[in-house]
Amino acid sequence: MMLYAQHDTYGFSKIPVYTTFQTSDYQGGIQNWDLIQDQRGFVYVANNFGLLEYDGNEWRKYEVQNNTRVRSVYVDETNRVYVGGQNQFGYFAPDSSGTLTFSSIYDSLTDQNKSLEDIWKITRYEDEIWFCSYLGIIGYDGKKARMLPRPFEYGLAFNVANKMYVYAPEHGLAEFNGQTFQVIPNTKRFGDNQIKEIIPHQNGNLLIFLEDGHIFKFSNGKLSPWSVAAGDFLKEALINKVLLLQNNQIAIGTQNNGILILDSTGKSVLHLTKDRGLGNRTVLALHEDQFQNLWVGLNNGISMVELASPFSIIDEQSGLPGTGYCAGFFGNTLYLGTSNGLFKLDAHPDPIAESRNYELIPGSGGQVYNIQQINNSLLLGHHSGAFEIINDQAVPFYDVSGTWKFEKIPHETEILAGTYDGFLQLNTTSSGSRHIELLDDFRESSRVFEFYNDSVIFMTHGYKGVYRLTYNTHKNQFSEVKYYGDQSGFPSNILINVFDLGNELVFPAATGIFSYDSDIDRFVHHQKLEKWIAPNQHVREMTSDIHGNIYYLTDQELGILEKNNFGSYQKRSAEFSRILKYVNDDLENITVIDHQNVFIGAKEGFIHYNPSKNYNRDQSFQTYLRHIEAVTDSAIIVHGGADSVYVPDFSLPAYFSSLKFKYATPYFDGQEDLLYQYKLENFDKDWSDWTEISEKEYTNLSQGTYTFHVRAKNVFGVISEPAVFTFTVYPPWYQSRLAYLIYASVLVLIFAISMFILDKRHRQKHEILAELQKHELQKKDSQLQEVSKKSEQEITKLRNDKLRAEIDHKNRELATTTMHLINKNEFMLTIRESIKDLAKNGSKDVAKKLIRDIDRNMSEDEGWEQFTKHFDQVHGDFLSNIKKDHPTLTPQEIKLCAYLRMNMTSKEIANLLNISVRGVEISRYRLRKKLNLTRDTNLVDYMLEYDQA
Repeated sequence: MMLYAQHDTYGFSKIPVYTTFQTSDYQGGIQNWDLIQDQRGFVYVANNFGLLEYDGNEWRKYEVQNNTRVRSVYVDETNRVYVGGQNQFGYFAPDSSGTLTFSSIYDSLTDQNKSLEDIWKITRYEDEIWFCSYLGIIGYDGKKARMLPRPFEYGLAFNVANKMYVYAPEHGLAEFNGQTFQVIPNTKRFGDNQIKEIIPHQNGNLLIFLEDGHIFKFSNGKLSPWSVAAGDFLKEALINKVLLLQNNQIAIGTQNNGILILDSTGKSVLHLTKDRGLGNRTVLALHEDQFQNLWVGLNNGISMVELASPFSIIDEQSGLPGTGYCAGFFGNTLYLGTSNGLFKLDAHPDPIAESRNYELIPGSGGQVYNIQQINNSLLLGHHSGAFEIINDQAVPFYDVSGTWKFEKIPHETEILAGTYDGFLQLNTTSSGSRHIELLDDFRESSRVFEFYNDSVIFMTHGYKGVYRLTYNTHKNQFSEVKYYGDQSGFPSNILINVFDLGNELVFPAATGIFSYDSDIDRFVHHQKLEKWIAPNQHVREMTSDIHGNIYYLTDQELGILEKNNFGSYQKRSAEFSRILKYVNDDLENITVIDHQNVFIGAKEGFIHYNPSKNYNRDQSFQTYLRHIEAVTDSAIIVHGGADSVYVPDFSLPAYFSSLKFKYATPYFDGQEDLLYQYKLENFDKDWSDWTEISEKEYTNLSQGTYTFHVRAKNVFGVISEPAVFTFTVYPPWYQSRLAYLIYASVLVLIFAISMFILDKRHRQKHEILAELQKHELQKKDSQLQEVSKKSEQEITKLRNDKLRAEIDHKNRELATTTMHLINKNEFMLTIRESIKDLAKNGSKDVAKKLIRDIDRNMSEDEGWEQFTKHFDQVHGDFLSNIKKDHPTLTPQEIKLCAYLRMNMTSKEIANLLNISVRGVEISRYRLRKKLNLTRDTNLVDYMLEYDQA
């Protein structure tokens, strides 16, 4: 987008703010033949490649059947878009998904009515839509198309106050009487010229515009030429389109030289052409929107000119090169100082007059800082020094150092000039010569300074602080210099300015705005201004007009504090945000000339602001959903954005992955500054933050009903009516009503089957229980028998255990007796040995007799009988049986068998038999032979198992 400005009462060469759309922007053909808007504010353009639609955010293109060029477009009150092309016409209307689709009316015509060629115009008459070509007019009532009567050849139709006119070259102007066209007498004045437009004029008159630039007034049935000062211009430019604007001005689009705007009296107001508000000089279509923006269809591209905007820019395309630094209006001449020099433009009421470019003042080339008129002298502050403008020449009078600005000393004729090296005093002698004196008392660069009173000056240095200079005019010197910095109330020593607001000096610092309190000789916060300009902002420029309104520029905003009748202010900054990015950020400057002309230094030239321009900032507007797309297995267009009626009761399956919304607001006054805010009820807790992004996507929403809201906020802080879309996310199939019904049916069926099965099982179980009871009884009987048998066995076992116990007891007694015998024999052997010793030492007869008695005692079998009795009891008549089975066994061998049965050792057996161990082994050998045992048979094992044989 580029910014330019218009002419005002002084005839300043300016060009309005405009936007140009190239073919790359709208993806269409170069030529745009017609323009119109629907009820929502969407712009429709008849383009070489089809129908273009612009919603303020993006362009869409719709092709017409046969890919014909679209020459004309019309929108009715239902937002149905009618189009006319080459041997084709019809309308676009939304389908079930809200997407514009084309329906042909031309195809319904009979063959004899189809030779129409291009439909150059579409208009409305009563209840019919008229499709106009140079070969006839087709009327369409919404159901049926008809060819209008053509009693003679005529051109296109013009609807003026619901009266339809056509021009027939051989007959004159004709009016439709409801049945056919009737020629108006005495109107054959135009020859073969085509009528380009007929518009209403003052007092019920009509203005008729011809292609060759002539304009006629039709009043009381008579035609007369309507003379305008720009008549010659229009004849050369050739007229293509004419539009009556809302302010009763007339916009004339030409073939060769852009647009000329006339007021109702025919006076030229504004001229726009290529590189001066338009992208091309051939105008094919005109339309004015609700914001008084002029949409222009061009031979190459589309332009939107903001005629109602109070802002404009003067730059190199207006003939002014360089960055803007100062402005002034002196002697009916506008002076603008830039980085390239000082330029002038004399006031002129005719915007299409020749030589309207800004002229460089000779000798002023280079960096200009200031232009001031003091004591009837026009003084120029310049990087090269100080100049005076004399006879449109820049005449230098001080070239030692660069000069910033000039100030007249109060109540004196002398002038102070701030330079790179301090101050100069300028005196004008009686002869008119100028005397210059450098004030050596102070040598700081003095760009920003103001008089506090007749003798005190405050000068601020951007990187050092504030200086209070007391000036002695009689001695031409500073009698006192006092410094103020962060010790005097300022937050720091840097970025301090001083501005004269008419009745006081204010001192903006790096942060905050201050004023000087002479009672305490300190700087204090300016509470009144800081109420409107936040203290955290750094004010770079401030100035006031004659009404006390304050223009200001900070590091964050540009605006105006409008003073009311009560001495307070109303702040306006939102509308200035559009141009803030174009403002010069070096040596900022705002110059107020009058109530219509405020100049703001820009990076390229100047921004012109007209405070008195009627600018409607509170227009209501609407946000629209332009595209809704759901993604499941594939992308589904829920709504195509062709109308405002969204799909009712729309539902999404539970398995959808995303739902994407695109939205737009056809608010074209500062479109790039629109912000959007959205909220999804049942998901978002509150509105989102404001954002420039015009789309939102939600993914994996859970089941439920949601309502999406979206709204926009314009540069003035006005919020649009929201767009609202309600939809439902279905639960998964297994949570649907049908699923729950199936679940219930299945549960009932399962319950019935379960009851049947349970009943059957109950009967079967009863039968089984009966059978089990029978078996159980049988089992009990068997168990009783088994228990009885086990009892008997247990009793037998107990008896056997008792017998074993008794046998064990007998064995223990037998073992005790045997051990007793063994001990007795051992004892007896010991006594015998003792007696033997005695016999050796004493009476041998006595000893021998004693030994014989003992031997006889040991050999006696007194204890054997008792042993045999106990042994047989324990071992089942072992001794009796072995005697019986082996009668050849000696008593000694039977004893050996008993002792082997008891598993006694050879030593123990030797003691019992009163023989040696060797004798035991020999006895064992003999016993084996008598028993006929083999070598493999163990004698002890044989004895142990004998009773079992």
